[in-house]
Amino acid sequence: MAGASGPTVSSAAADMASSGGRAAQALSEAARGSGTGGAGVSELVQAAGPHAGDPVWANEFITALGADNLAGLPLAGAVPDGQELAHLLGRILAAASTTWDEQTCETMAAAVAGSVADKGEWGRITALNAILTAPAADTEADTTGTEAVGAGGEEADRAADADGGFAHGFLTALADELAGIDPDTISRYRGYANTSYPDLTHFGKQALGGYLTGYSFDPLTGVLDAIAAHPQTALEYLTGTPASAGRPRFEQLSQRQWDQQGLAAYTTAIAAATTLRPSTTAGTRQQADQLAGQAITYLAASTTEDQYTPATERAIATLLANSPAEVTCALNQDNSYKSWHTPTCDYGNNWFERQPSIYEPVDPTPITALAWRITDTPGTASTIANALAEYARTQAQTNLNTTTSPKPGTVNDDYDPRVDAINIPYQRAVYAISYLAGLTENKTGTNTYNHALITGHSTDDNQLSAMAIQDAANAGLLDPEDYTITGYNDHNGNRAKTFTWIVTKPDGTHTIDLTQADDPTMAADDVSTWVEMVEAATGDYVFEDITDDFGNGYMHGHRSGSKYGG
Repeated sequence: MAGASGPTVSSAAADMASSGGRAAQALSEAARGSGTGGAGVSELVQAAGPHAGDPVWANEFITALGADNLAGLPLAGAVPDGQELAHLLGRILAAASTTWDEQTCETMAAAVAGSVADKGEWGRITALNAILTAPAADTEADTTGTEAVGAGGEEADRAADADGGFAHGFLTALADELAGIDPDTISRYRGYANTSYPDLTHFGKQALGGYLTGYSFDPLTGVLDAIAAHPQTALEYLTGTPASAGRPRFEQLSQRQWDQQGLAAYTTAIAAATTLRPSTTAGTRQQADQLAGQAITYLAASTTEDQYTPATERAIATLLANSPAEVTCALNQDNSYKSWHTPTCDYGNNWFERQPSIYEPVDPTPITALAWRITDTPGTASTIANALAEYARTQAQTNLNTTTSPKPGTVNDDYDPRVDAINIPYQRAVYAISYLAGLTENKTGTNTYNHALITGHSTDDNQLSAMAIQDAANAGLLDPEDYTITGYNDHNGNRAKTFTWIVTKPDGTHTIDLTQADDPTMAADDVSTWVEMVEAATGDYVFEDITDDFGNGYMHGHRSGSKYGG
């Protein structure tokens, strides 16, 4: 809304905005140039802003204005800034929707969709998309499933509601209504409007009517952006089958001819829905798993890089980050370390992840294709790399929970399988992230072997080594004598560095907690220095087993990824 540089709000404008009904009437009249109160649109927008999030005030506003008049208002002749007004209307509509029951949501959705559905009104779709996008931008949900997600994603949805998001029932009802508007017909008339033939141009412009520049003409763009703020709603919407259709919405939407903004919104909604893959609710988890597999295949096979905006590429990165088991599998396709099997990705091996989401061997082709397309957008490779690192940590913990050290006197009692329980997931992460780095460098034309996608500071090899050694310390695999080395001195004998991440447990023993590092940017490098000091002082070489083949994985993964060319 208008900030400090906006018009001063007069007492008359403040009075008009004091009730939702009066504000709706005043804005409607001012937008059409028929206002008698002396307040202009910009002043009324500023006066109404503080009230927009009040559900009661907002419902009064929508009732007085009429839901069918929302999309046309930002395009009215006396509106100086249609986007500013649209963003206010978006906040008001979101707040009002939280007061509606199911039937009211459906009635309001039908009214809104009906106001943009006919020839001559299609330009209003751009205003509606601006209206629907505003609250979504303010309440954007975390779409990366590497963070803990509550059962069914309800916590994320409630957070979006608390921050001013739309009611779920209104969004799904509106999306179903808007899906009935044919985007191909609108696209055809937009083509007419842009021809060099005057009669045809006039014909096309008449069909479109007024519109907001910079916003999509696809009716689903704004509503999908709004749905993306609610992961559970996104999952239910995309995987559900509406009563009016005989096939799931995902199947219908994947056959749609999207414009760039529409595809970005659709992909963002998919990314949000797939954050629920770690859900503790079996049905939700299965739906999200299946959607992730279908979406990766669809995007790789049915879309092309020239259709992507940076928002689309960030959403695809998040989708891949929400699928770390499959991405680890795909990017390790050439890794021969410890009997890695490409055709099945070892999903029958206890050391690897649960069975892939599509319940078939993982095909690396669509995953590597998508990674190649998006990695020239800043941040995408790091998003994926962080998810793979976290997945390795989680998998190592899962392995440790089902693995015990051998009893003395038994066969192979000189080998502790807990070392492999930690080593193998991390080695595969090293390889996968190095493959991703090589692929990225080939795509972008850079040549930086010492990649640091996880933290931006230490190399990924060092970072994963530090994480693996921390897990080994917490599993009790290190010698107590190792912890006697707690830092180092400078050449004058003064203490130069204390390893604050070596911590004492309540029972007096020691372990490693990297969250206690005094300089997190240097923690991984400090662990590497510490390991060298410990090996020299105590002769404990368990670290070599814990990080076995990390160096080769780093080198060969990078080399293999560098050969990928799309």
